[in-house]
Amino acid sequence: MRKTLSRNFGRLAALLTLVVSLISVGPSPANAVVAPADGYGFGSGAMWVTNSAADNNRELDAVAKTGASWIRLLVDWSAVERTKGQYDWGYVDNMVNTAASHGLRVLGVIGYTPLWVRPQGAQMLFPTSPPRDLAAWSGFVTAAASRYAGRINAWQVWNEPNLMQFMGFIGDRPQHYVDIIKAAYPAIKSAAPGATVVAAGLSPSDGPDSPPRFMQKLYDAGIGGFFDAAAAHPYVFPGGMAADSQHGWSDVARLHDVLAAHGDGGKKIWLTELGAATSVDADGVSQQEQAKQITDILGAAAATPYVGPAFIYSVRDINSANTGDRESCFGALLTSDWQPKYTASVLAR
Repeated sequence: MRKTLSRNFGRLAALLTLVVSLISVGPSPANAVVAPADGYGFGSGAMWVTNSAADNNRELDAVAKTGASWIRLLVDWSAVERTKGQYDWGYVDNMVNTAASHGLRVLGVIGYTPLWVRPQGAQMLFPTSPPRDLAAWSGFVTAAASRYAGRINAWQVWNEPNLMQFMGFIGDRPQHYVDIIKAAYPAIKSAAPGATVVAAGLSPSDGPDSPPRFMQKLYDAGIGGFFDAAAAHPYVFPGGMAADSQHGWSDVARLHDVLAAHGDGGKKIWLTELGAATSVDADGVSQQEQAKQITDILGAAAATPYVGPAFIYSVRDINSANTGDRESCFGALLTSDWQPKYTASVLAR
């Protein structure tokens, strides 16, 4: 009897050890990923603007091996129309066509300002500065939406205006952003009436620039009626959802409360960036923890009816060897030298 009990307790202890180990290292590659009903995808920010076509195609090949159904593509005004009236759509055409060949839908993120139409003074240094000529901006938006009508059916206007660096460090960012989206919304709708216009994704932040408080400022500045969906970037690194140190996930519900207070509770909140860096600085996590944070957010999004599609940032590290720099190591699927990362196995079809 003692031997039987001892053997059973030994098996139980081994089982508990296995369970704890699985919890501590992150999701198993064999686990099914729970994702929002509207799907999930990947974005890579400016990398897809500057990469070679061959590298971009290779990254989309990696995306196609996952359960993703979307990409989030920056349609960079400052790269496409460097000279007024002269358009180079090359990288955008390649990405849109390659995405279509893989059965991936495209969320086009439209911004930033070419040198010839930036504000004078210090703001001229930053492509993220709002344009000084909104008619020129509206013209570019119309050109983009017209060119990709039927191929890009969702457009996001700008990125993270609640952070100073994404609005060229200009003052009164809420009003400047509302001016941008009020010019873009009718331009998109005239070229592609059925397209979804998504407001800029709001970054985790504390204080007056937190997503719910910034969204209230956008309503005060007149954004109502000029967007079809809101967006948030629910990063929860380094501590994960339990810590949620900058309220990345919990602010999604608060953001929804602001929408509902203004009669927009039926509009979805798209999660247009999420993820974690595998750097070794204070914000970095292990590859296993990176996968866990990604799948935790996807699962939470799937259980939240007002959340739309979710987008993982990003596909490939910028420079995996630069381990002390968070921004170099956000790739979820690939290192910079094309080695698969742990999340690739977790999200594999």
